[in-house]
Amino acid sequence: MKILTLSLTFAIIAGAASTEPLRIATGGHFPPYIFDPGTDGVRGLDKDLLDEICTRGDFECTWVDLPMNDIFQSLVRGEIDVITGGFGYSLERDQLVDFTCPYRRTRSGHGTFIGTQTDQDLTTARTGVLDQSLFHSAMKQAGRTTVPYPSQDVILDALTSGEIDVAFGSSFLIDLAEERGGFIELGDHPTFPSGTVLAVSEDNPNLRAELNDLLAQISGDGTLGQLQQRWLGHNEGDVIGDCLAPGAFS
Repeated sequence: MKILTLSLTFAIIAGAASTEPLRIATGGHFPPYIFDPGTDGVRGLDKDLLDEICTRGDFECTWVDLPMNDIFQSLVRGEIDVITGGFGYSLERDQLVDFTCPYRRTRSGHGTFIGTQTDQDLTTARTGVLDQSLFHSAMKQAGRTTVPYPSQDVILDALTSGEIDVAFGSSFLIDLAEERGGFIELGDHPTFPSGTVLAVSEDNPNLRAELNDLLAQISGDGTLGQLQQRWLGHNEGDVIGDCLAPGAFS
């Protein structure tokens, strides 16, 4: 009996020692992917998805919320292991980090301009954007004058005070503007998205492969579809299986 007990103890210790730490970073409040990051009430599609990854991968996960203007650099410096929170793939970001398969392929494909007056020239306007977002990249690619901000609430503050002429952002920005009142939608512009992904360091290809394997399990058994249905209102099917098919984005 003592030998059995001792063996079980060693097994438990060995199992505990095999748990890998995983530092997960978010870049602010971005529903429906992440609500209230950095608080006990953090929730959303990406929270549920990463919780599933942490359980299946036997990771010891810690969550941090970082400024958008430093989140990718923090990954490059090795201070965090993975970035989540509704981030989209872009060529600009791909110069810094690597990405998993996209776990959501359907994106709106555009951002919306809002302002306080209807006669604003969008091509010459000082445009407030979320720093290092796809909306920021789209405006730079279009040659617009951009003013980056750390959050969409701050963008609206700047628009109200006259620091910027218009704001350009996601449907979440529109929802915030509607809650405050006094803003006008001025039109759309494409953001050239390529799916919603997790970002990992280029120096950690093993983690990228492990995350893709776990995503494939979660997608293949229908768990990902259930999470999508809960948070997005629709199920995109086995998106990771499609990604890992020969010739697909990976």
